[in-house]
Amino acid sequence: MIPAKFDWQLNQNVLSDEQKDIATKLGISPLIISILFSRGYKNIDDIKSFLTPQIENLRDPYLMHDMQKACDRIKKAIENNEKITVYGDYDADGITSTSVMYETLVNLGANVTYFIPNRFKDGYGPNPQKYEAIINDGTSLIVTVDNGISGNKSVELANNMNCDVIITDHHKIPDDIPEAYAIVHARYPGDEYPFGDFSGVGIAFKLATALLEEIPEEYFDLAAIGTVADLVSLTDENRILVKYGLQELSDTQRPGLMHLEQLAGLKADNINEQSISFGLAPRLNALGRISDATTGVKLLTTFDDEVADDLSHDTENENKKRRKLVDDIFLQASKMASNNTDKRTIIVYGDNWHEGVVGIVASRLVEKYNKPTIVMSHNPETGIYKGSGRSVEGFDLFEAINGIRDNMVSFGGHSMAIGLSISSDDLNTLINHFEDYAVSNGIEKLQKPKLSIAKKIKVSDVNQQLFDNLQMLAPFGTDNEYPIFEFEPQTVTNVKTMGKSNEHLKFQMLDDNSKINVLAFKNGKLASHLESLFDCVHVAGHLEKNTWKGRTTIQVMNDDIYSDDIEIVDLRSNQLNKSMFQYSNSLYVFFHENVYKQILPFIGKDSKACLYNNLSLEDNFDNIIFVDCPDSFETFNSVLNVINKKDKLIFYLYSNNLSQKMPTRSQYADLFRFVEGHKDIKIYDDIDLLSDYLKIDKSNLAFMINVFKELKFISIENGIMNGNRNPESSDITLTKSYILRKHQLTVKEKLLDVDTTTLNQVIRSCF
Repeated sequence: MIPAKFDWQLNQNVLSDEQKDIATKLGISPLIISILFSRGYKNIDDIKSFLTPQIENLRDPYLMHDMQKACDRIKKAIENNEKITVYGDYDADGITSTSVMYETLVNLGANVTYFIPNRFKDGYGPNPQKYEAIINDGTSLIVTVDNGISGNKSVELANNMNCDVIITDHHKIPDDIPEAYAIVHARYPGDEYPFGDFSGVGIAFKLATALLEEIPEEYFDLAAIGTVADLVSLTDENRILVKYGLQELSDTQRPGLMHLEQLAGLKADNINEQSISFGLAPRLNALGRISDATTGVKLLTTFDDEVADDLSHDTENENKKRRKLVDDIFLQASKMASNNTDKRTIIVYGDNWHEGVVGIVASRLVEKYNKPTIVMSHNPETGIYKGSGRSVEGFDLFEAINGIRDNMVSFGGHSMAIGLSISSDDLNTLINHFEDYAVSNGIEKLQKPKLSIAKKIKVSDVNQQLFDNLQMLAPFGTDNEYPIFEFEPQTVTNVKTMGKSNEHLKFQMLDDNSKINVLAFKNGKLASHLESLFDCVHVAGHLEKNTWKGRTTIQVMNDDIYSDDIEIVDLRSNQLNKSMFQYSNSLYVFFHENVYKQILPFIGKDSKACLYNNLSLEDNFDNIIFVDCPDSFETFNSVLNVINKKDKLIFYLYSNNLSQKMPTRSQYADLFRFVEGHKDIKIYDDIDLLSDYLKIDKSNLAFMINVFKELKFISIENGIMNGNRNPESSDITLTKSYILRKHQLTVKEKLLDVDTTTLNQVIRSCF
């Protein structure tokens, strides 16, 4: 059995006449229309707008709260040559936001500089001490990007020092709003912009548009990076920014991005949203996690190729450090977590773990164990534990910890992610409260997160046309995810693990003479299960192009996989050895007492053995192993029904009768004539000679002699065989020996003379 990670929600909507009509009018696949309808686009205008994002559909930036006020103040500062500081953030969204705003002000002739806080020295968001230093250095106008909406103390300090603050932010607006000169925010209470899901760079782009009095297409590349990296909704205006941004990235004039793309192994003719998610964004984020994100702004804004080359290599090196740190800490953290598998939550920590990567480690632990997780770094000098938490779907991590907020040195976040610091004196309070809260709030009853399935299709349905149709929906991301399809292949084959730790999985799905490769990242542990369940799995995945050695194919990227059937492990053998009985916590089932007695001494201490008619399943075994072959299929069938679909069954099905067949009528006649013409046959001594003489296989000959004895055609005394005179005519097929042999041959035909696929089908049919 392979349990699903998600609750699969298959789109069961039947294509309506309206959908068919729209598909015909637009000349596109009905499947695309069906997907768009399921995502809320239910008229032809909305669908056309979604499928063909246009620059002219970007709304007037002055619709946003305080936009006019912000622009007037910035222009006044430029006219008066006031010093302006752009106050940014250290993640990819913050770096691109800062770059957009800084370049805009430079192009307008402003006296401008920028500041990116250091994660370790300055913390997140507005820092009053840094505000004070910036103002003392001559700044009279601070423009925040991707932060500031919670910076009440910093804004108050700036106001008291006669420095105006313009906040541009996209984060949740608190109840207590800072008294800034202007707040440019798409969701300002009572003055909401028609679209509220911008990232920080999206807001910066809107302000740049207003200041420049035209859409700054040269910033599309930066806007796309920050938008994709921050996981905001890829709909409406964000879809426009990313679509045109990807085009800009394919032909970017920024030397820093050119070099970074090369180091990330990206090709200009194949830039998409994944290029940002897995190539560019992690490298920019690594700067803020490991060192100083100021390097990122320099990299994105320089037009000196030599400087860009140096900075891109610095960025790449920081990313390599980040990856190694994550791998090293995750290895330690995972070992710690595995020691507490009975708990519903995970809290792990280590001395001087790098604070910049503990959030990534927490995410990976959640992915592995599916439990709310907190990972912290302990500072032995201060005794403070500082770290990050990540949650599972349906469990509010913020509320779980908020109950002991007073015990925290610092604390913040939302339902799925938190940051916190706590003293060593309160560590056990945190550990106990976290676990108690999870248990008392029924974490074990949480429903699986939902996985939306666009359609159930066959492997043979996957082709270039389907892939090209789906690309009409790109760019993909939050609120516009890849369409996911369900496959129920006839079989899976070529199951292999990949990666330095065999953590990834690759296999092929076969269906109607068609096949397709499937990649399942971080599912390497399923390899052996998949091999056992090769003919009864369900795969959910999305389509992706793969180019290898100049050849491009379509493959499936696995999103989930499940099988609710038993695992059948085919280890059939005509020989038994000690190593076959070393499985732990296993039940070995025997059909023949002589085999049972012979093997019993080799069964491990934590396993059990029994004859089939003494089968007891009171214990919960990891494996049930059928050692030898039954004499009848009915017996086999009845035993399987007693077992009633346990998770894993292993079959040795040892038999020493693999070559047996039913004798022919002529062979019976030959033996009968021989017995009639010979007396005092030493049957045990001369069985080999008799087998050669009659040209009958020895096992078959022994069987025939038993049949004749049962029919009283012969008698055997002290190993001497003689024929009986005038035996009564009897039906051979009614003898016990004949009936047993017939049952054995049926078993041989169904269980031994078949391939693994057929064996699986036979066994499952018994249930």
